[in-house]
Amino acid sequence: MLAAASAPSVSPAQAGWQQLYVVYCNGTVDLLDLAQQAKVESFQLASRSGTPPAVAKLRSPGVRPDSCLARPGVPDGVDAPPAGVAYIVASNHVDRSNTDGSKPYSLLTFAVPGWTLQGKQELGSFDVLNGTPPRIARGAGGRMEVLPDGQDTAAATLAEAAQFPGGQSLEFVNPLAWSANKVLIQYAAPRTGGSAFALVDRARKSIVRIDGVPGGDPEPSLTLAPGGRYVLHTVRHMIPADGGQKLVATGELRLYGEDGKLVNTRTETRVAGAWHAITIAPHGLAVFTNRQGGYHFVRLGLTFDPKPVLDRLTDDIDGSRPGIIYTACLHCSSLQGLSIVNDWKYSGPFFISPQWRASSTGSRNFDGSRG
Repeated sequence: MLAAASAPSVSPAQAGWQQLYVVYCNGTVDLLDLAQQAKVESFQLASRSGTPPAVAKLRSPGVRPDSCLARPGVPDGVDAPPAGVAYIVASNHVDRSNTDGSKPYSLLTFAVPGWTLQGKQELGSFDVLNGTPPRIARGAGGRMEVLPDGQDTAAATLAEAAQFPGGQSLEFVNPLAWSANKVLIQYAAPRTGGSAFALVDRARKSIVRIDGVPGGDPEPSLTLAPGGRYVLHTVRHMIPADGGQKLVATGELRLYGEDGKLVNTRTETRVAGAWHAITIAPHGLAVFTNRQGGYHFVRLGLTFDPKPVLDRLTDDIDGSRPGIIYTACLHCSSLQGLSIVNDWKYSGPFFISPQWRASSTGSRNFDGSRG
């Protein structure tokens, strides 16, 4: 067992970013207070998006739409959206068209933290039967536009990576997330017949495989930390369930550095089972959801570079990878709100403690009780 370590130093800027909104595809928004490690509010975007609602209202609680109704969206390549603003790519249709499988989407602008609708821009209809809802980019004239598939920072980095040492041998490359100059990728591993994972560093022109992943994990869940220098692996395995098998978390958490080597490992039984890592908060708090409104928080004992983390996710019907919007602490008047989309994460200067905490002290359940 690891020896207990004190909590890492936190800069004033990091201390301010203590709240985040978790935006689910069914239009549910949960507000988490990271200082209290608790969920403090929950609401439906349908009730905040005008009349008639620009975000479709579910016919009844628990109904799952056939594609995403609401997902945060910020133009790729933008370091930060305007303060106090949240962009949501949304649809006012619960179901797609039976004719062509399409659904209309618009870009909504909300003022946060009040979530007052400020504007709506139509984006068009999209085939969500064979594809996914749109992502956005800022056009030459400053207007938001739909981002074509494969035209983002990750694609540009991977095009260059073909010339890096070992780059030409990579096959079936899938960019999972990117931050600063680094892209976390999954690619085919011919020797094993499965997949491997690596960090592509655009600045260093290097490709570094992450050791030990996937290992025995049939479908690794990896979370890229802000700045791209660390990767959190939530280990999973298959268990018997309802006459078949189900993929669940084991509770083991592994942290890897930018050299691809294992930095630390720990077992956190509270996040074993049907729990999913959704973000690493600015001051090093990993947040997990059970997809039913419950949350667990695990301190990683480190903080990160102040860089956003992005991915290509636009649809998340099962609720395991909801969109994230950080906002400044409501009690910190010197700090302004900031919306961060998909997996955007902001933090202060980099710091790493010698070891992770070995105990679960300081971690709480979503209702504020200690786990």
